Amino acid sequence: MKLVQANPKADNNQTIFSALNAKERSLRGKGTSFTKSNKKKWKHVKFNGWVTVTNAPENILFAKVQSKSEADEAKIFEAFVGYLTRHCGHLIDSLTIYYR
Repeated sequence: MKLVQANPKADNNQTIFSALNAKERSLRGKGTSFTKSNKKKWKHVKFNGWVTVTNAPENILFAKVQSKSEADEAKIFEAFVGYLTRHCGHLIDSLTIYYR
């Protein structure tokens, strides 16, 4: 399991969490790599596993990347960090990764 912490820039009007959800809604059904299976659980279309996304105080985004396979977990992790930085990079000040 890996935890990703995305700290927002100080001058943001929009939270990273809301921007990520808005982007997923706009890409839904158009060949996006991540889909939401419920409010906080995201699944990759090719790799087995899931990402649980939560919004913490101070608008910090936490994402827990999990899979039953270490190989798939590494692929989902790489894909999610790319998705996050590609679509919400302008809102992010720093990313921290915790290996558990």
